[in-house]
Amino acid sequence: MYNQGYRPQPGQTKSGYYDAQGNWYVPMPGQAGPVQPQKRRASQPPSRQRRASQPPKPPRDAGGKGKRPRKKRSLKWQLVKVLLVMILLAGAGVYGYIWKIQSDVRPYLNVFLDNVSVDGIDLSGLTWEEGSQLVWDHVNQKQNGWYVRLRNTNGQYKDITAQTLGISFDPTAALNAAWAIGHDVDGEDRKDIFQLQEEIEAAQSTQNAFYSAQQSANTAPIDEILQTLEAAAYREPSDAYIISFNPDDRDNPFTFQQEVYGQRLDTTAVRERILQMVQNLESGEVMLEPETIVPNVTVADLQKTVELRCRATTPISSASTEDRTENIRIAFSKINGMSIPNGSKFSFNDTVGPRNFSTGFLPAIEYAYGTEQWGWGGGVCQASTTVYLAAIQSGMTILSREPHSMAVSYTEYGKDATVSDTRGREIDFSFRNESGGTVYLAAHVIGSGKKNLQCEVRIYGPSLNGTSYELVTETVEVIPKPEEAIIKEDEDATYVTYVDETKTINGREGYKVDAYLIIYVDGVETGREKVSSDTYPAKADTVYVGVTPREVM
Repeated sequence: MYNQGYRPQPGQTKSGYYDAQGNWYVPMPGQAGPVQPQKRRASQPPSRQRRASQPPKPPRDAGGKGKRPRKKRSLKWQLVKVLLVMILLAGAGVYGYIWKIQSDVRPYLNVFLDNVSVDGIDLSGLTWEEGSQLVWDHVNQKQNGWYVRLRNTNGQYKDITAQTLGISFDPTAALNAAWAIGHDVDGEDRKDIFQLQEEIEAAQSTQNAFYSAQQSANTAPIDEILQTLEAAAYREPSDAYIISFNPDDRDNPFTFQQEVYGQRLDTTAVRERILQMVQNLESGEVMLEPETIVPNVTVADLQKTVELRCRATTPISSASTEDRTENIRIAFSKINGMSIPNGSKFSFNDTVGPRNFSTGFLPAIEYAYGTEQWGWGGGVCQASTTVYLAAIQSGMTILSREPHSMAVSYTEYGKDATVSDTRGREIDFSFRNESGGTVYLAAHVIGSGKKNLQCEVRIYGPSLNGTSYELVTETVEVIPKPEEAIIKEDEDATYVTYVDETKTINGREGYKVDAYLIIYVDGVETGREKVSSDTYPAKADTVYVGVTPREVM
């Protein structure tokens, strides 16, 4: 023991003894009183022996008048002391380190670590009981409150719930995994305090999110519900069609059945949306908006197929008899309301039929063989001419057409079309419909009063899309009238009766006429096609002479 500032007295001290001369020494273990110090062995170095043979000097007293003998320490003892100090220091450091780790771990022994969540619920600082209760409440609320509402445009709806699909959630595994972070929960694989401290430190900067196990949903009910809704939403479309052709109604010649738009529900997109909401357990509403099914044919489509392609008219002479005009009406009544499919042929003689008493026709003046004469059905040539003008200017393909042998009063040279049903001398007018669709014919005698009557023929069919046709004629040659008159006996007394009577019927010039069909697109001429070259022969004067002699008085 070091001197604490007071001098030692002779006799026993805590660390040794002083003898009568004041010499201090340490007794051997088990020695009761003072003994003489033993002499060192001869084997010690001489210098050590000399020092050992010299008597120790007494230590100084408190007053500084004497000196205490200096204790002799070995190097081994000094090393032991240093080692002990180091051990004490190391032990203190280890104790301090362990104490700090315990201080870091102790606050989290009974609570969840920071940044730990289950199903999006932050459990930081909550006890096991608090966290478990919070998560279970959330799971039950989520499971019982989840739904997908399918609503249609009429406001009707159908709900799909977790019970419908057999969906359930179990957060047990997620809670256990969340609690295992920073806690010693495995009886076999125990965590020491250092591992726990590492997990706690890692949790400070890491988000540890866990989620409840979800039982796979049975999607069969979804498919069944969607099939039912799809069947209920489906409406078959219906095409528009022509109910009737009304040729007597110029403003609305066609009656249409209106198209019906259908609808269907695209369940593919709806199903994908529902499955996404099931996967995310997202509640909400899905609108069922059927898509429109457009019919193949609409009224607008049909109207393009029955547009007016051409309207042709010819004036009825005020000199025309009622019977002649009636013959035109009868012929038109056979044509009015006809429909000619694409690719089909129209024949005037086949359509109108024989012109005789039994078919209702009347005798009237007609143009035949270069003269005007009475015949059954006189006037039907004006009907055929009007049909020809309408047909060629509506784009029909003309198959047969012949001009008269002389000028007619109702149209120009090159624009007429004569017909005859006389056996052996039949002349027909015909055309083929190559428009791409059905064409419809309306034929009437229009106007009021004898001076304002007209023949009218309208042809309806596929739209010409801005194209129109015009028939024009050009006189290419004038044929002079023969100078020598023709003498002809009037055996029927048509003009004169007696041999001394004559009647001169003036002849006429002849003409060669070319006809062209001009094609316009949006009002601009784009083409010109020659369609006929007609010759109207010249005719000499005819002098009729009676054949009956006069009786001599």
